[in-house]
Amino acid sequence: MNLNKRIHKLDAWQQKHPLLGFPYAVIKKYGDDSGGYQAALLTYYGFLSLFPLLLVLVTVLQLWFHNDDHLRTDVLQSIGHYFPLLNDQLQRNIHSIGKTGLGLVIGLLITFYGARGVADALRHILDNLWQVPKNQRSGFPKNILHSFSIMFCGTLAFVAAVAISAFSNSLGHAMWIKLFLNVLGFVSITVVLGIIFRVATFGRVPFKYMFLGAGVAGCIIQVLLTFGGLILKHQLQNLNSLYGTFAVVLGLIFWIYLLAQVVVYAAEVDTVRHLQLWPRSITPELQTEADRTAYKLYAKTESRLREEHVRVEFDDKR
Repeated sequence: MNLNKRIHKLDAWQQKHPLLGFPYAVIKKYGDDSGGYQAALLTYYGFLSLFPLLLVLVTVLQLWFHNDDHLRTDVLQSIGHYFPLLNDQLQRNIHSIGKTGLGLVIGLLITFYGARGVADALRHILDNLWQVPKNQRSGFPKNILHSFSIMFCGTLAFVAAVAISAFSNSLGHAMWIKLFLNVLGFVSITVVLGIIFRVATFGRVPFKYMFLGAGVAGCIIQVLLTFGGLILKHQLQNLNSLYGTFAVVLGLIFWIYLLAQVVVYAAEVDTVRHLQLWPRSITPELQTEADRTAYKLYAKTESRLREEHVRVEFDDKR
């Protein structure tokens, strides 16, 4: 049996088994949608907004809780839970930008610019993943309002998560507390992502169709927050002495990119399930109806005018 026959046999087998066919369809659509580039865009704006946001938070903490070192330390450790590589750096290398209003305003403006970029990128990504034609996407000023809504939801979720984590530090480190916090973290991430997904798609897609993807992302992100930080810190322990803060920056970019990929993959789970884009073929010779449906959607996504009608035909070689 030659190689082509083995591949065709494997292709036919995976199409008949959902446990393999569905994940492959998600991976294939992720590649069709240039998911890696989309995640990189989220990483850029996320990294751009992170450091000025931390400067603003540290400044606000010092202004409001300058007499409560214990509370300030708990909050910073809670932030470090979501960005494990910054746990020690927050205490040593990130300082206040002073009590002058100018520095605080500049930090807020840069943070706002980066957060606005994250929201805009997320809207664009979800429109592409859900194959929304460009002539049906919301323009000004609705797009700005939806970006602000995403930023508002994300800010509330981040503040609430930090507050809960800071409060939990005072309860101790018992096993039942850790289990409860992991469950609570999974539920909160799932709900927040589901809401953000719905807002980012302008309510075109019901929340029930986004719950599975949000749940997958919530589960993976919570596992990464629990164990991923330990792995990253272990890998970068030797590099810190050589590269110093630069190693932390590289690790942080990788961490944000990893989380962004999880979010994009989770959104693809919903699109593949809801749009019935599986099973997909490995080889062009065994194209499925889902393959043709996907290619039709890809073509129609590029229509830019409402008067423009895209018709897709295939040469039937099957």
